[in-house]
Amino acid sequence: RWMLDGLTVDGIETRGPAEIPSREEALRIYTEGSAWFAHDENRRGRLTPGMLADLAVLSDDYFTVPISDIAKIKSLLTIVGGQIVYAAGPFSDLDATHR
Repeated sequence: RWMLDGLTVDGIETRGPAEIPSREEALRIYTEGSAWFAHDENRRGRLTPGMLADLAVLSDDYFTVPISDIAKIKSLLTIVGGQIVYAAGPFSDLDATHR
């Protein structure tokens, strides 16, 4: 959320509008940027053939939920290395820890 509104917990602006990325740019920074920072951009950071397809199914649509509610988004299903590592809500029957 902070990346998209630039507000501190107390609501103080830390950046101007020109310094705030779009939601798509913020997502790219968080995913591809994190992979690059870890020197692993050739294996992760994008959902493309040949890459690790780690992903999360979220409780809300990141692109449409109000920015103030982004921090409330939760993972309902998390897949790492092709394995389900967390499942909740409508996916709870897939949780490997309860099989």
